[in-house]
Amino acid sequence: MLISVRKRFVFVANTKTASTSIDFVLAAHAEIMRAGSPERKHMRLGDVAAEYWSLFNNPKFPFDSFFKFGVMREPISWINSWYRYRRGNNTASPLPADMTFEEFWRSGDWNTQRPGGKKYLQSNFFTDAAGKNLADVIIPYERMDDYIPQIFSALKVPHTLPRKNVSQMRETPLQVSPEFLAEMREFYQPDYAIYDRLDEINAVGMEKLSAMVNR
Repeated sequence: MLISVRKRFVFVANTKTASTSIDFVLAAHAEIMRAGSPERKHMRLGDVAAEYWSLFNNPKFPFDSFFKFGVMREPISWINSWYRYRRGNNTASPLPADMTFEEFWRSGDWNTQRPGGKKYLQSNFFTDAAGKNLADVIIPYERMDDYIPQIFSALKVPHTLPRKNVSQMRETPLQVSPEFLAEMREFYQPDYAIYDRLDEINAVGMEKLSAMVNR
């Protein structure tokens, strides 16, 4: 997570969405940076507002005056990316090399369920406790090339992203039954409720960014 007071942006680092590469470029322009452990780096936007209340309660720096953005991946592609990353890389919690995706899904792994049975969702990075979106722009991972140049140009930072923290396993589409696919889509319904509205959300957010630049 990064906050730039001077450039008025908050970047939320969702997992498995090139956040390490984006952090690498933006960190030089941020006065506040949460790095290190995943728990520190991958901070929810609602928690950012709460933890840094002393900044955002200052009349000069209200929360809504910041351009708040992050990246979101198509939900099933996202969990597949986690599966490939943990099966093909030297991680803190590797998966067995012979574990199938369905075995991974059925295992109740922390990538899907958190303590108490709470779902691990991308949308939680961008919404408040009531499910209201707090971000101005949520870049679709699949369309980063459309958004990153525009946003970085407006923020006056370099446009080229390095490749960081990538999976060693080649990305391949999941081969699963229609029933299993429907089960996963139902599980990720809160994520799809945001993901399917990204064009609508981002149109408003990009207008805000343009207005900030042209002040």
